[in-house]
Amino acid sequence: MGYTLDKIAKELGLSKTTVSRAISGKGRISEETRAKVNAFIKEINYRPSAVARSLAASRTFNVGLVFPADSALGEMPYFQTLMTGVCDRAMEYEYDVLIILADNDGISALKHAVRNKKIDAVMVSRCEQDSKVINFLKEASIPYIVVGDPMEPGVPFIDHDNEGAATRMIETLIDKGITRMALIGGGENINVTHSRLAGFRQGFINRGMKADENQIYLNMHKSDRMDKVLKTAIAEGAECIVCMDDMLCNSVLNCLHNDGLSVPEDIKLCSFYDSNLLSTSKPSITSLYFDAKKLGAEGLSMLMRNLDGEDVTNLTLSDFNIQMRDSTN
Repeated sequence: MGYTLDKIAKELGLSKTTVSRAISGKGRISEETRAKVNAFIKEINYRPSAVARSLAASRTFNVGLVFPADSALGEMPYFQTLMTGVCDRAMEYEYDVLIILADNDGISALKHAVRNKKIDAVMVSRCEQDSKVINFLKEASIPYIVVGDPMEPGVPFIDHDNEGAATRMIETLIDKGITRMALIGGGENINVTHSRLAGFRQGFINRGMKADENQIYLNMHKSDRMDKVLKTAIAEGAECIVCMDDMLCNSVLNCLHNDGLSVPEDIKLCSFYDSNLLSTSKPSITSLYFDAKKLGAEGLSMLMRNLDGEDVTNLTLSDFNIQMRDSTN
């Protein structure tokens, strides 16, 4: 009977990656496992095909995880949690993760890693519009996957249902009698901003209403306008401040506190993303919970299938929870 790497892996109860590492002599596996594989292939007189030998010899067993170089965004708990999911799942495939900083302000580190064959595949943690990262990867002949909807055909991606979740949150707030809302959003160059904005508007439409476009404030990350914007929003009748993520929500909380305003007595507050950044806030914040660790793990699995030559189907995770808490009561 003819043996392939897959068959050998199944016979020994090991992963295909482990068998490949044992045969090539490269990569980190125990000497006991290496000896076990080599003894078995000697017993069955296994001779790797030219393609298999080439594959085993050329793999680095490293995957690149691209984070935005922006330091403030890099500190977001979302990216940290996503990375945990990626690294945990990569260990199961016996792969190591190389962190690469790259975004529309510069992709030299990514180019270096790809062109010098430091990595076998790439996961991009954030989608920017007209992304230099994605445009480079499309031409680089390296397996890759994007976390977030790239909003263009032909780019493999995995994402949470940000639009659907935001829509459901707004519907829930309206059902509670909260109808006058201001939206504090992130950069217009980031695709998730547009997904959450679309959900914000759709929630009103689904309840036979229309969002107040004058109460939508974008590009508020690292903004020194926050205090002024909040005062304007409240003066124009907002009864609830809706934030696109936990960092923005934390900034809003600080500004409101400095202005002597209490949540929810003076103004209600909610966030389209929940993390441990908000877990100790007083009051506790109404928010959307997404499993960023699961997103990272599932994305890594898709990337590994892509690396093995499988056609992968884009995946949108719809499991989110609305955490109704003190800040909207």
